[in-house]
Amino acid sequence: MNLRKLRLSLLALLALSFCLIGAGQSSAAWFDVIVTTEAQRDAIRSQPLLHRPNRPGHFYGNTVRRVHHWRHGR
Repeated sequence: MNLRKLRLSLLALLALSFCLIGAGQSSAAWFDVIVTTEAQRDAIRSQPLLHRPNRPGHFYGNTVRRVHHWRHGR
């Protein structure tokens, strides 16, 4: 029974590592600053939605960009 649990645990760990590797190689570019200055906000807002960087908390824009990249490539 312990061998079965060990195999299942190793399989789960392997699957999780593949998921994390895939997430780390995401095609989306993330903005390196979470709290932006007024000048940075103006520069970001002047860009089309699909060309803006992904930012934490910006769920709508990030989702629109991900769906676009999944459907049409980069």
